[in-house]
Amino acid sequence: MAILRNRVTQRKIYLRTHHVFGRGRSADTLLENLDASQLHASVRWTGKAWELRDHSRNGTLLDGTRLSSTKGLELHVGATISFGHEGGADWLVEDLSQPRNLLWPLGHDEPYIPLGRSNLLPQGVAAELSIHHSEKGQWVCTTPEGSWVLEDGDEVRFAGKVWCFLLAAEVVSTMDCMAANKAQMRRSQPALFFKVSQDEEHAWLELHDAGLHLNLGERSHHYALLILARLRLADAQRQLAPHAQGWVELDRLAKMLGLDPGHLNIQIFRMRKQLALALPPGAHVPELIERRRGSLRFGNLRFRITRGAALEADFDPMAGDQSFPEESLVA
Repeated sequence: MAILRNRVTQRKIYLRTHHVFGRGRSADTLLENLDASQLHASVRWTGKAWELRDHSRNGTLLDGTRLSSTKGLELHVGATISFGHEGGADWLVEDLSQPRNLLWPLGHDEPYIPLGRSNLLPQGVAAELSIHHSEKGQWVCTTPEGSWVLEDGDEVRFAGKVWCFLLAAEVVSTMDCMAANKAQMRRSQPALFFKVSQDEEHAWLELHDAGLHLNLGERSHHYALLILARLRLADAQRQLAPHAQGWVELDRLAKMLGLDPGHLNIQIFRMRKQLALALPPGAHVPELIERRRGSLRFGNLRFRITRGAALEADFDPMAGDQSFPEESLVA
């Protein structure tokens, strides 16, 4: 990622993939010197380097040399950028690594936080929220209060501090996202193995994935996930299309479980947090639950349910057409 530092104020800014400097409201970084143009200059990531271009009347200087209005110049660490005749405060180039999705500190001096596909924040058992990149190509924030899709520039709060979510990557088409997700699923096909007591009072869970077997033990939130799996299975047995299977309103699911919606949100957060802590560092955390407009469903994961000593279900939502023995149908 690229970082510039103002020599006078010591303020640091993070460069977006296409970053605009100027006096206009649409500028990413506002210039206050009077001879700055509305659209004064821009820096963009070419895929290999960061390139500075001038769009102004009064000029942009790189290491004291005025840029041509028709040609950009590649930046280098340690370079100084000045805008206009007056110049204002110079900007020092501190970092020029490639763009990254990250959390940028607001009002404090903590380091920025680069985001992988799955993130617990802060890291470890004290985590207050998770941020992950979903199968639909969205960035989803999950807390004990609920989940929502993050947009570029949204604020995120944890550990008593505020951060800005910055989406640095170029927007990827839906087809590209689908292709990437299919490739990921070919590499990794995790499955959840539920075991529930005959009286439904106890629920255990295991995750199996390419030789990795995680025993997640008995937790109350495993039963909530089990109910979602059963709802998805029931819709598949009724021949609903895969995209329509398993959706249930949060309030309705809470009533089914005898919980209030707030407690159910806490359980959903605990599901993801427990799994993230159990997996090896850097491993992808499967998307257990999908959400849309107040509803949720079990994710696109294979699952097996054993009740007592009997097999209740063995189902793969991604397997296409499947037949179900009549005696195995879920009401």
